[in-house]
Amino acid sequence: MNKSQARKILGLDGTEDEKEVKKKYRKLMHENHPDSSGTDDSEAAAKINTAYELIMKSFGGVEKKKTTAKRKPKAKTWNAKENKNAYCVRPIFHEVEDFDGNSIGTIEIARGKYIWSKDEEFSLFLKSLYETSKELIDNARPSLFFEVPDVIKQKYLADITYLLTGQFIDSSLTLKELGVLDVDAYKIDAMVELDINVDTPKVGSTLYPAGISNHRLYLRNKGGEIIGYLSFKDDRLYYVIIPLLEQKKAQVKMVVADNTLKSRTRKKYVDLDLWIRLLETEISGIESTNLKIDELLNRYAKEGF
Repeated sequence: MNKSQARKILGLDGTEDEKEVKKKYRKLMHENHPDSSGTDDSEAAAKINTAYELIMKSFGGVEKKKTTAKRKPKAKTWNAKENKNAYCVRPIFHEVEDFDGNSIGTIEIARGKYIWSKDEEFSLFLKSLYETSKELIDNARPSLFFEVPDVIKQKYLADITYLLTGQFIDSSLTLKELGVLDVDAYKIDAMVELDINVDTPKVGSTLYPAGISNHRLYLRNKGGEIIGYLSFKDDRLYYVIIPLLEQKKAQVKMVVADNTLKSRTRKKYVDLDLWIRLLETEISGIESTNLKIDELLNRYAKEGF
């Protein structure tokens, strides 16, 4: 992808400043988010993320003229922290461009238990974990004649990818990138997808966690009524905040910030100001996560028998 293509994807004319680009990006991600659109258009979201990262890089200084294809040499190491206790290693992918800046594919430049950093495009990070998950489940059934139905296989892939993501994201580091430190907590822009038959909560009212199911945090009002579930304008936050709450490593406070009703495909949303405070704990979720991955792989190996 070159800059011209990136601007077209984001709907830019090239005159926008950094703040305007960010505003346009958030609007597009909201419109293309599965919770907003009602469809799982992950390919469109990935293109928007890639385009946004490319345009934002241009604000860091004058780009040098491209004289050769941007291909990084294969490396044995990657400049990032490692989670030595992660379930397995994963590849680090790099996008290769031709002379004109057009993407011609991706290559693997390193492999290890590397934690995600801002030097790695998030779309390629997710691709890395998906490919790792696929390799794990393929190895779990190396020579069986019975093929697992694709819908079942995709469910295992999604579950294992989610678990791996929690091992390769440094929550505090990512929150510093995506949130604003407000005293002792990070402030995050969030949303709540409202159930169809509930009343819209008033601006300034506080919402409370009602429990987590299938990696969704359901919310209740002061009266105890469950009104919907927590959603984010930036998909990366799903892989940070929800695992922290599942592992009881954080506390949250949520206040309704905007009573303007948002609606797409008969779904209703209101904006939230969310504060998340990390808790000091010696409890590690790594061992339990590794056991969960083992359990999923063992179950997958026995599917259909």
